[in-house]
Parts: sequence; structure tokens; C-alpha cells
Amino acid sequence: MIKGLYRRLALILLTVFLILGAVLFSVYDNATQQLQQETAQKLHLNLAQYLVDDIELYPGDELNRENVKEAFNKVMHLDPGTELYVVSTEGKVLEYKAPHEKIINHDIDLAPVKSFLNNKEFRLTLGDDPRSNKQKAFSAAPIMDKNGELLAYLYIIIQGEVYDDAASLINANKTWWISLSIIAAALAFLLVTTLLLFYQLTRPLVRLNKEVAAFEQSGFQQLLTSSDPLPDPNSKSNDELQALRGSFYRMGTKIVDQISYLKKHDKMRREFLAHVSHDLRTPLAGMRAYLETLQLRGDELSEADRNDFLEKALFTNHKLTGMIDEVFELARLEHGQVAVNPELISISDLLSDMYASLSGLANNKGVHLAVEMDDETTNVFADVARLDRVLQNLVGNAILYTPSYGQE
Repeated sequence: MIKGLYRRLALILLTVFLILGAVLFSVYDNATQQLQQETAQKLHLNLAQYLVDDIELYPGDELNRENVKEAFNKVMHLDPGTELYVVSTEGKVLEYKAPHEKIINHDIDLAPVKSFLNNKEFRLTLGDDPRSNKQKAFSAAPIMDKNGELLAYLYIIIQGEVYDDAASLINANKTWWISLSIIAAALAFLLVTTLLLFYQLTRPLVRLNKEVAAFEQSGFQQLLTSSDPLPDPNSKSNDELQALRGSFYRMGTKIVDQISYLKKHDKMRREFLAHVSHDLRTPLAGMRAYLETLQLRGDELSEADRNDFLEKALFTNHKLTGMIDEVFELARLEHGQVAVNPELISISDLLSDMYASLSGLANNKGVHLAVEMDDETTNVFADVARLDRVLQNLVGNAILYTPSYGQE
């Protein structure tokens, strides 16, 4: 199988040119033969009539074979390419000078003969050849008696068998090869020119194919650099291949950027998961330690110590719950699954709820938590759950990182 667009185009073009060459040579050969026949018939147009007028072929009602033989010898000696026949009014060949076995058609069609005789203006007329199945140029004249009655026709094939043999020899030795060489040279020049043109037209496509293949082999991470500048997408002088190359490079650049962004995002996600795993492991280990202590030494501990361990476990659980909620919140944000439900809410009520929720954590940490407002009637239009979540995180982190006996 032939690979490559240029090779397939070259093969198709070569086939077309070979067929075209055969057709052109056939047309040229036929045109040459027709021109030769037309020229020969024009030159011998009145030859048959001259012979009829000069030689008495029918002195009476019978054909004078001696006179016919004399006329045949005279003409065929002067012009060996001609063949003379006497044809009856029904088209039957009556007299000829040739071996009997040479004559394969003893009857000819008289319609071309009558058309030839009735032509007022010359035009090529072809008739039957008694020696072959070809149509050939001829000269003809009616043979009349003294009363003007038609007796027969003198029918002369201008380019007979001898002429065909000579023409074939000449064509085989010189003319045919000259014509073939000229046609072949012209077609070869046109073929080479067209192949060069095809090469210039397909070269950008081959280059683009290499660039696409290199981009694929790089894992869609790097475009093949080219010395040729990229076409301006707004230029009207770009052809389809230039526009396609520009579109490919713009698309490739976008793909490279997207893959780079996804890799960076994936790296950040893995780092985040590693940090989250580490952050979750610490409170889980602490809470497990408190609970195991209560399980193993619960009877040995005082009431105050047991309450202290329980409060620490609850505090760690609260911290762990907050961290898990933050992870879920981040996941929902990344997938666009966070729905905002704004409503009119009271800031004082929201802060009071937050105070009640975080006061225990503040007391355990030894941090003084207080809420101060200049105007307790202030209302805002917001999503109460989201806003409460933000305030809980901010104040909760502040409590955790504030030194003991500090103030918030």
C-alpha cells in the first residue's frame, strides 16, 4: 500500500498522464490520417473523370478489357499507391488489376460514390476498399454510353495497399517515433511541472502532520517549535492549510495550558490531602488517648479527673468535627454544589448563638470571650448558615491560637 498523500497524488497523476498520452497520440494519429486522406482526395479529385474522358472503356455495350488494362497499367505505373476498379451500377466489382485472392469485397456501397459525384463543394468522402475492410479516400467517375446512359463507374482507391505498406514503414521508422517523442516530451515536462506544484502544495500539510505527531508523542505537553512564523488568524491572505496550522497551534497551546493547570491543581490537591491527613491524625490520636485512659483507669481516677478527660475528648472531637466540615465544605465549593439562600437576619442573634457555641471552648482554653455591639438592631441580607460557618471558623481559630487568659 502506498503511503503518503504526495506519493498517492503522484501515482494518480502518472496514471492520468499515461492515459492522456495514449488518447492524444490516438487523436493525433487519426487526425494525421484524415488530413492525408483529405489531401490525397483533393489532389486526385478529377483523376477518374480524366481517365474516363481519355480512354474509351465501353466502346459499345461491352467492357473493353484491353483499354481497361491499359488505363490501369498507365495510372498504377505513374502512381503505385492507387488501385483502379470498374464497378457496375449495382456496386459489383467488374474489373481490377490484382490477384484474385487480394479482393475480399466484391461488392461496394455506391452511396459514398453518388455523394462524391453530387458534391458541389469539396469535402472528404470515404468509400469501401475492395482489398480491406477500411474506409478510404477515392476518386470516381460515371461511365456513360453514347446515349448518356449509365453503364458503370470507374472507382479509384487513392491510398491503396502499396501506399499503406509504405506509410507503415515510414511511420515505424521515423514519423511515428518523432510524433511519439514530441508527445512524450511534452507530457513528461507537464508531469514534472505538476509534480513540483503538488510538492509545494502538499509540503505545508506534511509539515503540519509532523507537528501534530510530535505534539502527540510529547504527551500533549509541548508543541514542536518551527522556524516558520504562525499565520495571522485575521489575515485574508491565508489559505486553508495556513488557517488550519494556526488553529492547531492555538488549540495546542490551550491544551498545554489546561494540562499544566490540571497537573498543578492535582499536585495541590495531593498536598492538601497530605496536610489534612496529618491534621486529622493528631486530634484522633489525642481523643483516642483520652478515651483509652478513661477505659483503662476510670476506676482509679477521681471525679474531677474523669470530667477533665471527658472535656478534653469532647474538645478534641469538636475540633475534629470542624476540620471534617471544612473538608466537606471545600469539596462542595470545588464542585459548585454550594447553594446560597440569602435572607434577612439579625447580627445580634447570630453573634449570641456563636457566643453560646464557643464559650465552652473559650473557658477551657482560659480565654475571655465577649460580644460588644453598638447597635443591636442591625440586620443584614445573607445566608445565615454560611455566615455562621465563617464566624465560627474565625472565632474558633482565634480562641485556639490565643494564649491562655487572653481576651477575644
